[in-house]
Amino acid sequence: MSRRTLRSFAPGKPACLGFEPLEPRQLLAVTNLVAEADTYTQSGVGAGDAAVLDTLDANGPGDRVTYVRFDVSGIDFDAYESVSLNLFKTAGARNDTIITGRFDVYGLLDMAGNTPQDWDEATLAEGGVGLEYTAVGGDGLDVSRLFNLDEESGADVTEVVENVDGAAQSISGPDLIAFLESRQADDGLATFVTYVDAGNYRGWGYGSRENADPAMRPVLTLDDGQPPGHDDAYPEDPVVFPRQVEYLNRGVVAVRPSGSTVYVGWRLLGTDPADVAFRIYRSTDGGAPVPLQRGAITQTTDFVDDTADLTRDNTYYVAPVIDGVEQPLSEGYTLGAFATIEQHLTIPLVIPPGGQTPSGEDYTYSANDATVGDLDGDGQYEVILKWDPSNSKDNSQSGYTGNVYVDAYTLEGELLWRIDLGHNVRAGAHYTQMVVYDLDGDGRSEVVLKTAPGTVDGQGNDVLLNRDSPAADYRNSSGYVLTGPEYLTVFDGLSGAELQSIPFPLERISASTWGDSYGNRVDRFLSGVAYLDGERPSIVWARGYYGPQSGFQARNEVVALDWRGGELTQRWRFNAATNGANPEYIAQGSNALVIADVDGDGYDEIIHGGSALDHDGTGLYSTGLGHGDAIHVSDLDPSNPGLEVFMVHESPSAYESEGRDAGGELRDAQTGELLFQIPSNNDVGRGVAADIDPNHVGYEFWATTNEGTRRIYNVSGEALYDTPGNMMYNFAVWWDADLSRELLDGTTISEWNNPGRSNLVSFGNSGINSTAGLSSSNGSKSTPSLVADLFGDWREEVIWRRSDSTALEIWTTTIAATSRLPTLMHDTHYRSSVAGQNVAYNQPSHPGYWIGEGMDPAPLPPLYFGGGLEGDYNADGLVNAADYSVWRDTLGSTDSLAADGSRNGVVDQADYDLWRSNYGATAAAPVAFAETPSAVTALAAAASAAAAAEAAPVAQSIQSPTPLQAAFAIAIEEIDEAEGADTPAISTPAPAASPLGDLLLYDADPDARPAKRLSVESAADADSEPEEPADELFALLDADESAWLEW
Repeated sequence: MSRRTLRSFAPGKPACLGFEPLEPRQLLAVTNLVAEADTYTQSGVGAGDAAVLDTLDANGPGDRVTYVRFDVSGIDFDAYESVSLNLFKTAGARNDTIITGRFDVYGLLDMAGNTPQDWDEATLAEGGVGLEYTAVGGDGLDVSRLFNLDEESGADVTEVVENVDGAAQSISGPDLIAFLESRQADDGLATFVTYVDAGNYRGWGYGSRENADPAMRPVLTLDDGQPPGHDDAYPEDPVVFPRQVEYLNRGVVAVRPSGSTVYVGWRLLGTDPADVAFRIYRSTDGGAPVPLQRGAITQTTDFVDDTADLTRDNTYYVAPVIDGVEQPLSEGYTLGAFATIEQHLTIPLVIPPGGQTPSGEDYTYSANDATVGDLDGDGQYEVILKWDPSNSKDNSQSGYTGNVYVDAYTLEGELLWRIDLGHNVRAGAHYTQMVVYDLDGDGRSEVVLKTAPGTVDGQGNDVLLNRDSPAADYRNSSGYVLTGPEYLTVFDGLSGAELQSIPFPLERISASTWGDSYGNRVDRFLSGVAYLDGERPSIVWARGYYGPQSGFQARNEVVALDWRGGELTQRWRFNAATNGANPEYIAQGSNALVIADVDGDGYDEIIHGGSALDHDGTGLYSTGLGHGDAIHVSDLDPSNPGLEVFMVHESPSAYESEGRDAGGELRDAQTGELLFQIPSNNDVGRGVAADIDPNHVGYEFWATTNEGTRRIYNVSGEALYDTPGNMMYNFAVWWDADLSRELLDGTTISEWNNPGRSNLVSFGNSGINSTAGLSSSNGSKSTPSLVADLFGDWREEVIWRRSDSTALEIWTTTIAATSRLPTLMHDTHYRSSVAGQNVAYNQPSHPGYWIGEGMDPAPLPPLYFGGGLEGDYNADGLVNAADYSVWRDTLGSTDSLAADGSRNGVVDQADYDLWRSNYGATAAAPVAFAETPSAVTALAAAASAAAAAEAAPVAQSIQSPTPLQAAFAIAIEEIDEAEGADTPAISTPAPAASPLGDLLLYDADPDARPAKRLSVESAADADSEPEEPADELFALLDADESAWLEW
């Protein structure tokens, strides 16, 4: 199914201003294979487990020879332009000079007496070497028993030798490929043998696969020499897998924007039919709910009530109307009597006590970034809040900081738990990232944080591994934490209790390996949530995104992990190093990590600033344009297939070295091809992408460039307007009635007027639109705690903190809508973006499709709820006849998959069987936070009691079923047993053809004989007696009546 319809622009577009046409940059796609085994020949020293391959010409017997093995089975070497073997020279006590004449590599042949290809590291090191190793005279190898890969001995290879610690010593060329292909034709195992050919006592070490620094491990590099995506254009019909999402209730909210009106909003769910309608109900002082309008609401999911008595409690509910049938009422939202005129909810906060650093500096706390998750599984979000001390630091700044705290609050203001990250986790935007998501599909969100000794969980317990001490203090005199254990911890979202901690998977090793010695680069972390298998969420964590200072090497690394069955497991790890693997990916990261399916294969990729990683952890492309502070990923240009990236860049030397004047650039998200650039030659610190102008299809772009007159551009690179002096460069929000997005900066929401802007909400506004007393966070970034679609209709809420941090205020629009969209939180692109919105430099969240004037209908990809009740196809918490109706009405569908309980992409017999096996089940109540009974809970209790009283399917022998007994039957087509079909082809007859209903018959002993299938247009006509159709069916089946069951 296609997620989108492509558009084309009309001809005759005006000339572009400030735009340079670009030739596509050729970006190499590189794959690195890490050695699966390596050792050197010296017994008694544990050479098989050594971190360094100690290679030596002993000038006589006892040469130390290195063996490195790769598995190359299944690789099509014809698809690669070049292949190279890379070994990395280590520092050490014996660190002699490498020159090409001393660097010799050979391939191990399958020859009688040679070491077998499946050698064991320890066995080989301890003397289990074949006849190719001589260990006599001045030669450690009998090269006649090896495949020659030595350039000086006539091999058609190229040696690149660099006598620098950490540098790669490599060979490449036709003979290397010939050797690999010969090994692939055999068993796929390819062993390289290298020794020092010095003629006197000389030697050096190579990093082994056990080396703590991944950049030092042996790799086989395969380069296809082609731009990424060169043979794989974005598919016309992208793959879409059913994805796990949160169960959300209707999110009803009611606020009082004036003295006489109530604004009510609610969610359109991602699983709702496209033509669902709604009726709205009001209960006054706990009385019976009454409808507020005659017809159903079809154009929006909001309502303005101007008839309520606001001196009394008013509770609002909505009832979906599907195919003309009104469904049960939603949960309610009560607006209390004499409610304040305002457009926000208030969450009181518990401010942590301040403290004093070891250097005697006092500090206090302010509420900072927030995110959301459903911690108890009730369909309503809770808020997870980070507290920053007043001495919070950027990584470039020295000094002690106070501890970081993470709290969880209900929307009603109850503090659920507090996690203290402790003195060994420094405070600052780049140190602590919060992953809050239902990672294991149990219907409740987990919380994942980087921790250390000294961290205390939400139940007051120390978070520790091994024999670590919570009292250990690893801060140095400059306040940095550059030594000591690091953990990654999963916490229970409900209680804040530690579930599991593991050593942090991206090891520090030492600060200097990341590009400097004082700690600026080593502790820059990013995180995100990605659907790497297409269906379930995984954790993504990154460490490092800068290049090195002069005199240093640098590393940038990314790891993906799954939380399944109470255990963290690593899915993959991507390593880049200036002196190792994937050096072209160094210094490309942004201060945010963006997740998106950029190639339409159904799996998410990771946009790591100016580069991208595929879902399997391999490099997709690197632009080479360098690091940047702002990045946006969505369907920014609906005329370009797939998604696009808009990014600004920090280093003119980086983007100018690529031949680009690209302080800001729009590129194809799949290939990295530049679509247009905004001229600049400065550090462009801010840049925004948002569709603010309905006169142009797609997004607009603007940035803090030094191009002279700054301009706002459309997707074609046309300069539409000069940016006014008061233009906003930080954030965006959907707030007013149209589909265009509004500007957000600090505590101001402003509408773009094509050109110019006017404030909708600000400190200086009056009445409900005044944000006086509120503050933004993160210095000049001026960001709210969170912007997301948290409740009400599809437009976004904004969470600001009160200036004294005594409360959070969740602001919601009261402007009556003119359109409706499914909740943005059921778009996994947007939901993942919200999960990563507060990483380092906060960036606005975008959906995976374009929202704007003239847009196509919002896509409705297949979804399923984590922790959902199997067979509950209408998600009302009960498995009953109503769910059968959902299944029946969507049978055979690959688009409407609410009843795809088996999650195989089609509503079929398996989903019916699942419903039937769970008939009568009821969803477990949320695990905590029970609410005070109200009119709606009484209604829900009555519905539950009625469902319990309904007769569940019970097998019984029957001869004359009544129409009522046959009410849930289906007709199935007769198929010859010889066809051997695994699943019956199922069809539903027109209702008019089955006035008494269709019989569904079951074999009482299904193993006794093959199942028989019967095509029945009608079980009976209107004049038949109930027993006649049964008699007819039994006769056709040639079966004993008592041997068949009906329910």
